Amino acid sequence: MAKKIQAIATYGPRIDLMEAADVERFMALITQRTTLSSGVVKNVQESEVETLIGLLKEGRPVHTGVAIFTPSINLDGSFDVNVRVDKRILSAINSIGGFTGKITNNENIGKASADLEAIWNEHHPQDQID
Repeated sequence: MAKKIQAIATYGPRIDLMEAADVERFMALITQRTTLSSGVVKNVQESEVETLIGLLKEGRPVHTGVAIFTPSINLDGSFDVNVRVDKRILSAINSIGGFTGKITNNENIGKASADLEAIWNEHHPQDQID
């Protein structure tokens, strides 16, 4: 017997991620958009990371303009950092025509999990979801 999560994982829409942009590409794009040299951009980024670490160690949420970083603690006492992306970034990729990447199962955007279960059951008659 199949599980609902199998139907969602198989037939739900998902982004086909491209190869990750590396640090060099990211830095090159920033230097093209500013008057700063790549060395200055790298120094600023390193300073930002060190400052972020210091503030998080103090137990402070940090608003960077790109995201909000908030320290948290797990049950075992280990620390984690939660990240909420700036609303401008989310608005940009959610705007009409904003996302230009490839989506698998694009035709299933907006369908409920029950719809995806029905698709699964249709394609897997010997392994139905109850």
